[in-house]
Amino acid sequence: MDKEILESQFESKYNLYGNMLYKIAFLYFGNSYDAEDVLQEVFIKLLYASPSFKNAEHEKAWLIRVTQNKCRDVLKASERKNKCFDEFEKSDELKTENDVYLDVVKQVVALPEKYKMAVILYYYYDYSVKQISQILKISKSAVKMRLKRGREILKIELEDYKNEA
Repeated sequence: MDKEILESQFESKYNLYGNMLYKIAFLYFGNSYDAEDVLQEVFIKLLYASPSFKNAEHEKAWLIRVTQNKCRDVLKASERKNKCFDEFEKSDELKTENDVYLDVVKQVVALPEKYKMAVILYYYYDYSVKQISQILKISKSAVKMRLKRGREILKIELEDYKNEA
């Protein structure tokens, strides 16, 4: 395949999915450095080791799954169970946001990994339960349970804001 065509296709895919995948990785780590590293690895894998895709949705689901797996790998390798949010609070992505939003995002980042991806896909990207089950390769009832438990954790952690609404 012509190099210019390949570069054009790659750039098109990066423009289409890059922002979404970056945000997913950012929500995993709470910092832009790790998120950018994961994003780079995901797109290298897309360029050099991707399967044949049935359609755009299949490709998107594959990219989300690869991003999630890369994030897990980085977390395991660095053994960062307790995240430091100093850099997270200074991040350019959140400078214009209010404190409540920042606290909600912090709590989503701090969710157990099992619930985090379901919450991110459902609430940040408006995926349906069925779509999430396909992306994560789990049953619809498992997705619903992860969302329920994720909400319960967030409700407890964000209880201070209950009276402010």
